[in-house]
Amino acid sequence: MRGRALALVAALTLSGCGSFWPWSGPAKPKMPDPPPVTAAIASRVAWTVRVGASGVGFAPAVAAGAVFVASSEGQVTRIDPANGSVVWQVRLDKPLSGGVGSDGDTVVVAERDGTLIALGADGSKRWEVPLGGEAVTVPAVGQGVVVLRSSDNRIQAFDSDTGKRRWSFQRQLPPLVLRQTAGIAMAPGTAFIGLPGGRLVALSLQSGAQRWEATVAQPRGATEIERISDIVGSPIVSGRDVCAASYHGKLACFDESSGRPAWSRDVSSAQGLDVDARLVTVVDEGDSIHAYSRSGSSVWKQDALARRGLSAPLSLGPVVVVGDSLGLVYLVSRENGAIAGRFTTDGSAIVTAPVASGRLAIVQTAAGAITAIALE
Repeated sequence: MRGRALALVAALTLSGCGSFWPWSGPAKPKMPDPPPVTAAIASRVAWTVRVGASGVGFAPAVAAGAVFVASSEGQVTRIDPANGSVVWQVRLDKPLSGGVGSDGDTVVVAERDGTLIALGADGSKRWEVPLGGEAVTVPAVGQGVVVLRSSDNRIQAFDSDTGKRRWSFQRQLPPLVLRQTAGIAMAPGTAFIGLPGGRLVALSLQSGAQRWEATVAQPRGATEIERISDIVGSPIVSGRDVCAASYHGKLACFDESSGRPAWSRDVSSAQGLDVDARLVTVVDEGDSIHAYSRSGSSVWKQDALARRGLSAPLSLGPVVVVGDSLGLVYLVSRENGAIAGRFTTDGSAIVTAPVASGRLAIVQTAAGAITAIALE
């Protein structure tokens, strides 16, 4: 455990939960120099837009041909990905707890005081409702609902047009949890949510009824810190699989409809994973990137970026894209893990996964730069 800019931050101290700072302990080692580009592909910085400062849990959302971003100070921005022009900006009254979710028609953010706010595609306020606690996931928006998990481990769904609460689902929190702003995956009729304690649950979007629950990792160890095995990042649905990664635990994939385990590997991640048609890629807690086949076989491992504080990965075309704690963006070959490109942003940490818009990989830095890298 050591200092990291992407910082899995301490657990909320509520309902008897303790606090955990994963960077407490010995001083972190000096960061190595960035590795050279050895297998360059044609790519360039397409555009950069400045927005307000952000942090853990803030990443762009791409929907309906638009890019939506939020800052921790309460600014929400819509960007045209074709040229990086700002379509509109809205400044809300209070700071935000995490990033933005959108289906292109409804744009949703959560304020730190536990208020959920929905904007229309034009930036006008549509509705706001109290959550009863701080949001600890980015709102997932789609299929007529907004779904998120709050600090009391309650999962709630709201009508995306009116804000009316549709349903609520709650589980007891473990004694110690990581403070992170994760994501929720949606498939037709189902939401997939990672829970503290290494559990992955599938809920009906219509009613909130549990469809299945699966174990990604079992808590193990003599102390509560050692037993932390929370799901990190967002579960990813691809084809018939849903995959998730856990801290102090495993990478695991399950059948999307039944929850039946497909395969798992002993990889502890502090960031998360991505899945494409051929590979499952994950960044482990030492910042090595692992690539597995869709059946779980190891394909390659890239450890030249170790100790750089990597974000979760994005699989895009021929590359896997990650950012680091100094604002560098790396392109890594999907074929063999070679370094295929490197770009600078504003020097501040990239703490959440890049997102894709066509052939663009879009990153958000802690200081507020939104940068798009184009694959030629």
